[in-house]
Amino acid sequence: MLRDTNCAAYNERMSQIPWNKSCRFNAVLTIFSYYWAMPRFAAPDSRHAVREAVLTATAYFVCASIALQLTRFDGGVAIMWLAGALLFAKLCATPRRRWLQITLACVPAGLLASFLFGFRGPVAIPLPLICIAEAHAAAWLVRRCFPRFGRFESVPEVARFLIIAGLIVPATTAFLGALCAHVARDIPYWSAWRDWYAGHALGLVAFGPPLLFTLRGETRQWIASAGNRKRGEATGLLLLVALASLLTFGQNRIPLVLIPFLPMVAATLRLGRFGAVSSIVVLLAIGLPCSLAGSGPTTLLHVSMTLKLQVLQIYFASIVLILLPLAAELRARRRLLDRLHAVEALHRLVLDRTSDIIMRLGYDGTLRYASPATERVLGYRPEELTGKVMFHLVSPDDLPSVLDARRRALANPDETAIVEYRVSCKDGGVVWVESHMRATIDDDGRVMGTVSIVREVTGRRKLMEDLAHQAMTDPLTGIYNRRIFDEALPALLASIPADGVLGCLAVFDLDHFKRINDLHGHAAGDVVLIHFVEILRSSVRDGDLVARLGGEEFAVVLGGMEAVQARVVCERVRIRLEEAAIPLCRRYPPCDGQRGHRLSRSRPKLRRSTQDRRHRPLQRKTGWPEPVRASGISRGIGPTPYRPSIRSGVRRPLIRSNMPIQFPLARPARSTQGSGLRHLT
Repeated sequence: MLRDTNCAAYNERMSQIPWNKSCRFNAVLTIFSYYWAMPRFAAPDSRHAVREAVLTATAYFVCASIALQLTRFDGGVAIMWLAGALLFAKLCATPRRRWLQITLACVPAGLLASFLFGFRGPVAIPLPLICIAEAHAAAWLVRRCFPRFGRFESVPEVARFLIIAGLIVPATTAFLGALCAHVARDIPYWSAWRDWYAGHALGLVAFGPPLLFTLRGETRQWIASAGNRKRGEATGLLLLVALASLLTFGQNRIPLVLIPFLPMVAATLRLGRFGAVSSIVVLLAIGLPCSLAGSGPTTLLHVSMTLKLQVLQIYFASIVLILLPLAAELRARRRLLDRLHAVEALHRLVLDRTSDIIMRLGYDGTLRYASPATERVLGYRPEELTGKVMFHLVSPDDLPSVLDARRRALANPDETAIVEYRVSCKDGGVVWVESHMRATIDDDGRVMGTVSIVREVTGRRKLMEDLAHQAMTDPLTGIYNRRIFDEALPALLASIPADGVLGCLAVFDLDHFKRINDLHGHAAGDVVLIHFVEILRSSVRDGDLVARLGGEEFAVVLGGMEAVQARVVCERVRIRLEEAAIPLCRRYPPCDGQRGHRLSRSRPKLRRSTQDRRHRPLQRKTGWPEPVRASGISRGIGPTPYRPSIRSGVRRPLIRSNMPIQFPLARPARSTQGSGLRHLT
């Protein structure tokens, strides 16, 4: 209903206009009265959008009229088309849902400008429609390829804008515009195509970005957010641009076309996009009127005015093509720098809180950075180690493995090398660390050094060593167990000694050991085993392997020793054990759990009760036992202290010493008889 009312009012106004040369002023008044009346027919919620469309159409009419009046020569097409850049910038700065309203509002304005100052006749209607469709298509394609277009923050965004607005769309519409100009004025087709393309493409490229920045309000936002110092700097730089522009376009004797470029680049570097766009606006505001007035470098060209304006637009477009990508790249680098600062702050917070050492080393091993955890782990402050080679802190035994891991990391930047080594602390201590190192590369792909995460693993290493020690040793005696013995014996047999003698194997078995456990308890048996191991260790060399095979069986690997020498060692062990005195713990009589049980029972009853027990434990009320001799054991039961003595009937000692076995070099073993010994020759 609203659209029908607007159209009816428009048709009624247009039907009242007598279309002849004497009524142009009345036509202008009618069109503008229509635009002024449009918000009255709209709903209150859409009045702002309608007024915005009316203002855009008014500005479009003004720009189109100026271009048709000042840049049309010999009845041809306009050499400089500002109206398309204005509509393109307005559409890019407006939500897409309002594009149709703005575009339709510009149609009467374009028709009126063409009727008043442009072509008349049958092409007076299609030419304005082509110009409006060109701006609409350029805005649609740019937003389609780059949805967030308008910020000019990256080189890809600027490249898409230049390809679409400066090449594809103007070249396409130039075919239709040249055809209309050829039909209306009989202008050569390709000459009209060239003038159309140059005027519209250069107009979109040169005037589109400054107008877009202004319509988006970014200029106002920059001024509001900048401080006084930044505003003063911007004012000074823009004054330099204005002075250079006046020096270039205010005279027509010397072509100083490069003079404005220097302050414009400085403004772009210092102020970013605002500096680039503002300097372009200043250059256009000074250079275009001066050139139209017959001043500036273009007046030195002895060509037609059409070609002079085209050269001027090429100059403006070149400035835009240089400054916009530069501003976009600076903006991208500034955003990247801001992100790097944020990431650096986050990383420093993480490094300050982490317990691991983060180190960055150069290619030569010089420390470039160390995290604060270095002082906690090694005792060194990061400042004390920065600039020094870190390899002097590594243990000499572990240095080859560290260097090998670093070489692997430098040779394969995509892989992580892991190594464990010992490091000297400031207080003289040594800690185990685990390092994960990876190579760092520069922009050209060259290796610059390594970055390492170093974690202290002293506790874990000690735990692993304890577990390995427990797996290799007997928990009671502390010597090697049967597993190590089974691994060491084949290694000894496979070795080739220089003197031709592999060595001997001595096996020891404690006879009647079960009687010790039965008579004195398992704790006493453990004491006997520990004491025997001490004797065994003191009787052999430090490099000999002493192992417990199981129970009361022990073995000693005597490397590089003849059988005669090994027999002497075994006899020394037997004699020392026979002469040894092994103190036992104090023993008490068992308790049957009765409350009335007392130790003051009569001796005969106590003897009879103990005789009924099968295990017959030894009982004593007072006194400590005398040392037990290794050559024999006797029992004593009575009120007197326990005094074991050597029984005359016991001829075999507690230890049965199987004499050494010499390993063969090439022949298989054969058993020999004599004095209970087995040996291999």
